[in-house]
Amino acid sequence: MRLLRPLSIGAALILTCSSAAFAQTAPKPAEPALTAPVLFPVEAKFAFLDFQRVASDSVSGKLSTRILQELRTKKITEIEAQTKELQAMTSRLDAGVLSGAALAQLTKDVDRLQRQIQFSEQNAQAEIQQTQHELRGSFEKQVLPVVEEIAKEKGLYAVFGADLGIALYIDPALDISGEVIKRLDAQPKK
Repeated sequence: MRLLRPLSIGAALILTCSSAAFAQTAPKPAEPALTAPVLFPVEAKFAFLDFQRVASDSVSGKLSTRILQELRTKKITEIEAQTKELQAMTSRLDAGVLSGAALAQLTKDVDRLQRQIQFSEQNAQAEIQQTQHELRGSFEKQVLPVVEEIAKEKGLYAVFGADLGIALYIDPALDISGEVIKRLDAQPKK
């Protein structure tokens, strides 16, 4: 159990600090392998995981990114439709053809639609953040057992996040990201 506690803390740190993993940036293209793969040193007691890479290169990470992007696109489309309606109302208002009750009603409608657009934007942002949080949590629940399994198999004391920006140098042989991706992708789909 002592071995799992540092691993769990390290993995939790990796997973908690990985919010950028599902950010809206497109995944970086895989670099062609020009050299032979580096073997993990048998005597190593620590390893590193590039969570960003796991999120962008694994099938489940790509799925989460796609779901989030589709939600963003849907919300943007909805808000753009409201904005077009507002522009049409504003054009009628600026035309100066209306007077009296019609002008007052259109002014109220413009104000109401502006508030509605603002509410829609805030609501969309909250929904996207909530979905991102849920997807990240679900993905972390998939990754953590794989990391723990690899750590146990290799007799590791801890697994650190390579993408956290703390280490000044990491031997590529200590990176277990590729192995985590392979095992995640090999898991049965739920």
